[in-house]
Amino acid sequence: MAQQGINKGDVLLRLAGPSFIVGAILLVVFNILHPRPDDPSVAAQMVQKIAENRGGFWEVVNLLLAVGIWAFMIGAAGVYRSISAGSGAVFARLGFYGIIVGTALWSALFALMGFGLPLVVEEMQNATGTTAATLGVVASSLVGMTTGLFSMTIIVYWLAFIFLGAGMALSRVYPKLLGWVGVVLGVATVGAVGLPQAFAGPSDVVTNLLFPILATISTAWGLAIGIWLVRKAW
Repeated sequence: MAQQGINKGDVLLRLAGPSFIVGAILLVVFNILHPRPDDPSVAAQMVQKIAENRGGFWEVVNLLLAVGIWAFMIGAAGVYRSISAGSGAVFARLGFYGIIVGTALWSALFALMGFGLPLVVEEMQNATGTTAATLGVVASSLVGMTTGLFSMTIIVYWLAFIFLGAGMALSRVYPKLLGWVGVVLGVATVGAVGLPQAFAGPSDVVTNLLFPILATISTAWGLAIGIWLVRKAW
């Protein structure tokens, strides 16, 4: 078992800090650049956004958002590695496992949204008559699938934040305030965004307002952890 605490020179911990920082930058920048429909509950608007931006920009934005999520997973691995004793270690482990599952869900979502859907939209644009209409229905159905996947991803990923934050707060390694912020963010995002969207579908308030605000604060939390780790591990 790894020694409890932040050990200068530990390769994983030296990777974890910059990974959080790089991931936070990618997530903030490319979330801002990501095209969004005015009404997220209307699948046709999402299909139109994809049609307008596919062929490079759309795909790159989704790929770099995925890279940001992968970077956060590396950062979470460092947090988990540094907490190896007491009740904090149990929660940190559960949080890291949750981050792994959440990262897999994010990857599936970005693969479908960023690469699968644009191919269907391209075929729809090149088709005519009933074929085009059928492909339009397929594209709208896939958008509905991404909505369900997005809701589940939010629930899993921010539940992981609750456990990881609790592990940090209960350990003697990290500032307790930093850990409890993660817990509060997790509870708020699951309760205010994940569950309402899962049961009621996307909406302008939940999807386009509450989620961006909470996601930005969560990204800032990851950035703060990254800066703290860099100062301690390098």
